[in-house]
Amino acid sequence: MMYPPMGISDVGIIELLDSDPRPTFVVDNTRNSGPIYANPALREHAVLHNRIVESSQSRHGPFWTWITATRAPGAPSGHTFVFENTCWTRSVVRNEWVVIGSNDILSSDATLQGSSSHKRVNSNSLLHEVVSPVASTDGDHGWIPPEFMPDQESFVHIINTLDWAATPLGPLPRWPALLQQTFNQVLADSRPIVIYWGEKLTTLYNEAFSKLCGSKHPALLGKSVEDAWPDFCEKIKLAMSTTACKLRAGDEDEWRFFVEKADGSAEEKYLKWSIIPITEKGRCLGFIQPIQDTTSMRLWERRTKMLIDLGDMLVTARDVKSYWAKLIEELEARQPTYDIPLAILYSVEEDAQSPTGKACRLEGSLGVPDGHPIAPPKLRLDGSEQGLSTAFRKALESQGPLLFQIKGGTIPEALLDGLQWRGFRDPCREAVICPIRPTKEEHVLGLLLLGLNPRRPYDNDYRQYIALLNQKLTTTLASTVLLEEEARRGRNIAEQAAYDQAMLKEKLIMQTKEATESVQKFQQIAEFIPVGMCFGNHRGNITFANDAWHRITGAPQVNPLTPEGFLSCVIEEDKPNVQRAYEELRKTLSVTIEFRVRRPAEDTYPLQHPIGSSPSFEKAGLELDSDDGGVRHVLASLKAERGPDGINQVLACLTDVTLHKKAAEEAIRKAQQAENLKRMAELATVGMYDMALDGRLLGANNVFYEMCGLDRVDLSQVSVKPFEFCVVDEDLPALKKTLAALVKEGKSQTAELRLKTQWTEIDNTGDQIVAPRWVLATFMPVTNSEGAIETFTGCLSDVSLQKWQFEKERQRKDEAIESKRQQENFVDMTSHEMRNPLSAIVQCADAVIGCLTKVQELADTQSATPGNNGVSSSPISDTGRICQEGSQLLKDSIDNAETIIACAQHQKRIVDDILTMSKLDSNLLSITPITVNPIHIAQEAFKMFEVEARRVDIDLTMVVDHSYAELNIEFLDLDPSRLKQVLINLLTNALKFTKNGPTRNVSITMSASKTRPEDRTSSVQFIPRATDAVSQGDRPSSPIPEENRVYLMFEVKDTGQGLTEEEKKSLFQRFVQANSKTHVKYGGSGLGLFISRRLTEMQNGAIGVASSPGQGSTFAFYVEARVPSEEASREARAAAEAVGHVLRASSSTAASRMSSKGPFTMAKPTKKLLGPQIEGVLLVEDNLINQQITRRDLITSGCAVEVANHGVEALEKLQHTNRAGGQFPLSLILMDIEMPIQDGLTCTRKIRELERAGRFKGPRIPIIAVSANARMEQIMEAKAAGCDDVLVKPFRIPELIEKMMTVTKQLEKAG
Repeated sequence: MMYPPMGISDVGIIELLDSDPRPTFVVDNTRNSGPIYANPALREHAVLHNRIVESSQSRHGPFWTWITATRAPGAPSGHTFVFENTCWTRSVVRNEWVVIGSNDILSSDATLQGSSSHKRVNSNSLLHEVVSPVASTDGDHGWIPPEFMPDQESFVHIINTLDWAATPLGPLPRWPALLQQTFNQVLADSRPIVIYWGEKLTTLYNEAFSKLCGSKHPALLGKSVEDAWPDFCEKIKLAMSTTACKLRAGDEDEWRFFVEKADGSAEEKYLKWSIIPITEKGRCLGFIQPIQDTTSMRLWERRTKMLIDLGDMLVTARDVKSYWAKLIEELEARQPTYDIPLAILYSVEEDAQSPTGKACRLEGSLGVPDGHPIAPPKLRLDGSEQGLSTAFRKALESQGPLLFQIKGGTIPEALLDGLQWRGFRDPCREAVICPIRPTKEEHVLGLLLLGLNPRRPYDNDYRQYIALLNQKLTTTLASTVLLEEEARRGRNIAEQAAYDQAMLKEKLIMQTKEATESVQKFQQIAEFIPVGMCFGNHRGNITFANDAWHRITGAPQVNPLTPEGFLSCVIEEDKPNVQRAYEELRKTLSVTIEFRVRRPAEDTYPLQHPIGSSPSFEKAGLELDSDDGGVRHVLASLKAERGPDGINQVLACLTDVTLHKKAAEEAIRKAQQAENLKRMAELATVGMYDMALDGRLLGANNVFYEMCGLDRVDLSQVSVKPFEFCVVDEDLPALKKTLAALVKEGKSQTAELRLKTQWTEIDNTGDQIVAPRWVLATFMPVTNSEGAIETFTGCLSDVSLQKWQFEKERQRKDEAIESKRQQENFVDMTSHEMRNPLSAIVQCADAVIGCLTKVQELADTQSATPGNNGVSSSPISDTGRICQEGSQLLKDSIDNAETIIACAQHQKRIVDDILTMSKLDSNLLSITPITVNPIHIAQEAFKMFEVEARRVDIDLTMVVDHSYAELNIEFLDLDPSRLKQVLINLLTNALKFTKNGPTRNVSITMSASKTRPEDRTSSVQFIPRATDAVSQGDRPSSPIPEENRVYLMFEVKDTGQGLTEEEKKSLFQRFVQANSKTHVKYGGSGLGLFISRRLTEMQNGAIGVASSPGQGSTFAFYVEARVPSEEASREARAAAEAVGHVLRASSSTAASRMSSKGPFTMAKPTKKLLGPQIEGVLLVEDNLINQQITRRDLITSGCAVEVANHGVEALEKLQHTNRAGGQFPLSLILMDIEMPIQDGLTCTRKIRELERAGRFKGPRIPIIAVSANARMEQIMEAKAAGCDDVLVKPFRIPELIEKMMTVTKQLEKAG
């Protein structure tokens, strides 16, 4: 009856019966024999098992007759039978086997009928009329439908009326026979059982399981496993896949489950389940999931532990007051808190003022905030209805816990507000009050109110738990009260112990006598054993010792041997241990000690090998015969015989354990090494693993399991392939490729992979960081003795932090780039919108000055005519007065226009300073050296201030020092724009602070040297270089060789008001001027000197100042320059010659202005300003004002002008020029960049494409970009688009004409 026969195992119910806790057995219906199988539950019930065996052997009796009875198809028959006070159910499988299963134990009233079969009509059959078993060709005869109990009729009605055709199973008559048989068996089962059938895992269950579904029943019938167990479906599917592969039941598992009841509340359940495959002919058709409700057991374990811990803590209380405190502390410390969501503890004391003579004092509470009205500090048990008074008065009269409904009116609703419910945080529906009294006869000393678990009914188990808790409180309180009684019992126990000790002493005397006799017998054989043995008297003298003892210790053979003689053989370090052992022997009578003795030189006695030693020592590499260093290790066991006056005799046994010691030390060392390696693997911060080639895990440390999100399992029992489901799907191809390379090359491989587990970290602000977990996986092949790769090992290094930091840095970089782009756009827009009107202002002011100057010349010419001298005979005629006033008005108007120009130039310098400052702050400003003539750069800056200097009567001079000529410098490599910017800033300040002084002189001195200028060789004190403010990327890319290095120095000296020492300290700082009155009196932004300092330092130079109040100031700076190569010098010289005529024209124009002491004007010229090579200009400009002013000035300069509003219109106008067969003589294009419809750069690219395609005649068309965008990147972008040069707004007409002539001449020479 232990194993099932062949054939029945194919049905697939053996696993179900094995896991069934009810006794069940199977009988072969084709043979008249006894039970062929009994499940474990029946075998454990020995009495019942024997009674069934006896009934089968007797072959008679109503029970066995009922089992073996045959039934005609369709004939009614008894389906249940009562035997041994147990109700049995009979089912037939394939007309071959009869399965007999027990149900509930019947009461005594149910057994009065004896062998009654409880016959009833099978009117509730699931399969209706169509389920009569019909033999099939494959021998599957199906189950005989069970007869249902009356209380199952409602559930069966649901089964019969459910629309099964809408489910994957289809109508009932079409169900497979095996499914029908299995479902009928499950319906007859009293346990909760679920069937998952088919590929869809369609759910079928019995009435017992429907109670676990709660409000979801019967909607789950015919649904998938995901609907039945939404929270655990993945785990169930995993178990299904495991059992389906093994074709046997899976391991049991357990979870906590909350049943949703009809009223919406939840009930806490603990369910234990397993998965059993339904197989037929080796195929898995479905699964059975029997479920066992283990709620009572789990709750009982939880509550029992709480009671045990509570009892252990309460028994330590020494008085009633500490008892209450420990009770509250222990209730609060218990975890989990589900069974104690609320607790209020009051002690009961005498109160003469109360009618009942009792009052309650609050000792503590759980879940009740301080000061809550439900738990006042003191509660009188009089007739009032305050708080819990009424319930407590009833509890005082009760002998056990008192149950009441919290929301049933016992407690006012207002007292429930604000309670901090523990456990599930749900409000309690019920509570109990436990009266605590030491004994039943004594008064109540305390009242404990406990809120009941809102997710558990107050059933018998809960009542028993509360009763045990009340009993525990009663007994522990009684132990505290009866402490004196316990003390008395302690004294009785001490007296009994003394008596027992006396009896033991007497027994010890008898045993000592027997031991003496044994020693006498033992001495006879002592000489024949290898163990050293000796006897000593009460003085410690050795009175007897065998030869082995003398060989081991090396002591002389004298009798008696004194303790000093023996100790002389012990090495000095161990002598104190031997003496302590002898002292201990006096107390305990038995001592074991290990010590070392000196081995005499003449001792040839071999060392004693360990008992049972074998060649395994040699395999372990232990050299047991190695030199011991002249020392023997001795293990001694001493036994003393105590007499009336103390120790009478001592027996000592010595064993030579020298080789034992060596073997043990070596074994410990190797074990420690192995343990250290294992500990290192477990404590390593990387995941370490060993894996088969098919991905099956062979071993791993805890970090590997944690990284992969796996639970540690027994790998010898469970096959785990972590990489298949722990690595994200996107990285699986890379992993497979790496493993393929590992197998192919036989070398270690690495790969970066992402795992499905999340990486979390807490940053400095306390926020949690969650990111994908990245690991650096290392794969190392492990080969066998033949060199074939069998497994591979490696480690997973968590690089999630580095990946996260890299991603953050990338985001910061993108944000910085975006911020830089927005800043550049803002600066471009601001620069563009400020420069555009400045250009019109300057050009209009020039035109106004030119016109007014011409009018003044005409007026002066007319007044100088001889005919006008005699108009009137009066001293001052009216006409003369009007002419004088008109002439003064003209001069005033010219001065006003010049003031406008000066203000516009000042505004332009501020815009330039802001743009330069923005570039410096963003590290966008770079130094671009080119080959130039430094004298020409200085002259250009000088010429810019000639007109303004003459206007305010300042003597502006420029001097080139002889040191410059001595170095024979013609050209140098430097950045002319940055050099000129510093000069302009210094000249602007010099003129601004000198124009109001009595002496008005400003001079520029230019010098050069091969050595770096210093304070002692210069007229100024240089400011220390702020190297931390200049990024390395802004300096020249490579240092200049010393032989080619030249330091170019400029001094700007004025006769202004000078500076004090305090004012000089604040110079060269951002937005800082000499004093607070400087801006009011002279204006300015405070950026010029700061920018000048930064620009000089970026050119490996410095700037300084020397000044005294009232003596003027001298500002000087120097920059580092390079002597250019011969080729670069030749190219620079050729370019200078190409524009020589322009410079000469400018010089002549400047000379005429100096003679007239006025600025350049755009009045009607006496001759053409532009050269013959510029006949017509195409002006592309969207700003109508700039368009009108520039067109007028160009026409005045002597050339034809055609205007276009945007790039598309410019391309159309080009088709009408002489370059495309038209009439307009096109010589040059002035192209604005920012325009609607089509911008200037796009238009320029189109023109260059048409030129390359041969659409235009003649040489390359000169194009000058005219824009308010002044950044170097924008200038370079314009040149890259095809512009020949760029002119930045605002500009004056002479600058435009000079730029046009220069570009035209350069293109002619290049062409």
